[in-house]
Amino acid sequence: MEEKFDSEAFEEMFSQYLPIIYSIQSRYRIRDFDSDDWLQEGRIALNDALHSYRKDRGTTFGLYYKMIFENRIRSLLRRQRAKKRLAQQNAVSIEKVGTEAFSEHFQYHEVVEESMCISEMIMTGGVALSSLELRALHYYLKGEEPQTIAQHLKETEKAIKNALNRTKNKIKKKISEMDE
Repeated sequence: MEEKFDSEAFEEMFSQYLPIIYSIQSRYRIRDFDSDDWLQEGRIALNDALHSYRKDRGTTFGLYYKMIFENRIRSLLRRQRAKKRLAQQNAVSIEKVGTEAFSEHFQYHEVVEESMCISEMIMTGGVALSSLELRALHYYLKGEEPQTIAQHLKETEKAIKNALNRTKNKIKKKISEMDE
């Protein structure tokens, strides 16, 4: 019963400090943060402030909480910017590596993205594939050539190429339907 009282007291105290959360939320933008995320961070900061606040330091609890919360938000923003910088550090310059190396690098990412999109469409039942089409596509997405896939599935290379072409046409059709 005491734990419930503490939880209620915490929520009551938290509601008193909501204006601080809303004030800071209006000044900062964190990508992919919704109001629940802000409230959660506010609760975490309140818990931290409750555990670390010292009256003898000459500041009110409200100001102390505001400082803890704002520092927490700034840390989240720093992490977000660090991730952004990491992406920029991994960027490939065409001038430095040459167009041929850039094309190879770009195609790799294109294949990964296509594979994810196709996998999602198939897993959700968005594209109906036969057993052969599904098994051939499985190996194809792993990077296998039609000749090798034919050996795995004990089929002719022509049957595998036809199955992959049917699959490709079904996927193209589904994508064009989605674009309409």
